[in-house]
Parts: sequence; structure tokens; C-alpha cells
Amino acid sequence: MTGKTIKIHCMDGYLLDSTVFEPAADKPKGVVIICSALGVERRFYHTFAQYLCERHFTAVTFDYRGSGGSKPGAFSKPLLLADWGRQDIDAVIRYAESLPGVQHIFLMGHSVGGQLFCLARNAVNLKGAVLVGASFPWWRRWPFPRNLLVFFFLHILVPVLGAGRKKFPSRFLGLSKEDLPAGLVTTWAEWARDPDYVTAEKFGLDTRLFETLAIPILTVGFDDDTYAPQKSIQRLQSALKSADIQARYLHGKDLHPKGMGHFGFFRESAGKNLWPDTVDWLQARILPPR
Repeated sequence: MTGKTIKIHCMDGYLLDSTVFEPAADKPKGVVIICSALGVERRFYHTFAQYLCERHFTAVTFDYRGSGGSKPGAFSKPLLLADWGRQDIDAVIRYAESLPGVQHIFLMGHSVGGQLFCLARNAVNLKGAVLVGASFPWWRRWPFPRNLLVFFFLHILVPVLGAGRKKFPSRFLGLSKEDLPAGLVTTWAEWARDPDYVTAEKFGLDTRLFETLAIPILTVGFDDDTYAPQKSIQRLQSALKSADIQARYLHGKDLHPKGMGHFGFFRESAGKNLWPDTVDWLQARILPPR
């Protein structure tokens, strides 16, 4: 099953490369928007998107501005990481609302995708969200000695390697398969140097939805995910003050011989056993209570 490539228009004029997967027959039960992790192109999620189609959901994947296929082109304004939420995710939700007959819109947020969706004003129109490996990163939330490596990365390595560069050398460091604009990575590290992450007042962002968004949210984490330790996941959960949160924290080696890590959920070889229950959770948000 292949998706249809489209351009989604943001309110500030930016165009996002996106792919829509639609069920072959029958009216879809709803739309699931898949919001990628930092430095991960949308194609990584296409196998999971195809599974959603098999379960009669429309799935939408997209590349954030400055990543994957969503290069700036003629766009002349600065690329800001906060706009991944307040512009890009917001625009994709708005696109999902425009699809004929759509009543139920869900969001799957992987890592940073689950951290930034509350910056999107249209998030109030979501029926629910599943957050995988999403957290509020801060170096003290990692166990020793990894917390020292995280401190070095956030406080020293990123500022030094990001200074004066157009691109951050993510591929060289083995962090991702593409080099993102340096300003996006240095902003992310700046947020992560604060225990309140993106909600810290000093960053001046409108984060009210973290406190007021009253939707069901399923969080999924793994004990072998070195990017999102349990304490960081719990800090994000505590920021979502009005949400009805169901938390699943699983043992990676119990699910796959090589573990799950930060990316295993979306790999068919590792995550496919979790997909039915996850989509059942989405389905249950549609069915009226008995």
C-alpha cells in the first residue's frame, strides 16, 4: 500500500512534504497524524501508517520544516523549532479537519512530536493522542553515569558544534540520518537545559494547552530507551495537567530480543506486537461508552 504525496500549507506560508494513506474501502474510522521524532524523516513511519490503513484509519505523515522533504525553498523567514508545533503540527491537524466526513482526529507523537503538539492551537480538536518515547529531557533525569554524557552533550557539545554553522553534524555524531539546521538543534538543547523544558517561562512560548488540554492520552515508554528515561516521561505527564493519561512503561527485552529502545515501536520487526493494542486504544476513544 502506497500513500499519496501532498503539500500541506502552514499559516505562515511554509509548505510541508506530507503523505496520506487512506483505507482502500469503507469510510475511515478517523485520522491519525504521525508526528516524527527529531531528525527522523516521515518515511520511517510508513509501515505503521499502512497498518493503520488496514485497521480502517486514514494516516498522515509529514516532514517538519527544515527536515526531510520540507526544505525552505523560497521561504525567507527564520526556521524556529517552536514552529514545528505552533505552525507545522497545527497545519496538519487543520488539513485532517478538512477531509470529507472526518469526525475523529488522533495524534501519534514520537519523541519531540509528543513534546510539541501542545503548541498547536488546533490540538484542542484532537480526540486523543498516543505519545511514544516522549518526555521532558533534562540531564538530571538520566541515571548515573549516562546523565554526565547528557550534560556534556547539551551544555558543551551542541553549543560548540552548532555555533556559526548552517547545519548541525547529526549524521557524524550518529544522532540521525540527516543534518538539521543548526538553529533548530541548538534551540532544542537550550530547552533541554531547563528542567521545565519548553514550558519554562523564559522561553516565552504559549504553553497553556499543556495545562488545559483535556483529552485522553496514552504514553508508551521502554526501560531500554536511552533517549527517554522514565523520570523524563513522568515529567511530561505531569505537565499535561488536564489530560486523562494512561501510562505504559514496558520492558524492551520482553518484547524483542534486541530490545525496543527509542525507535523499536515503529519498526515492524520489534513493534508489531504492540500495534493491535495501540489501535484498539484509539478505537475505544471512538466507541460510545456502554
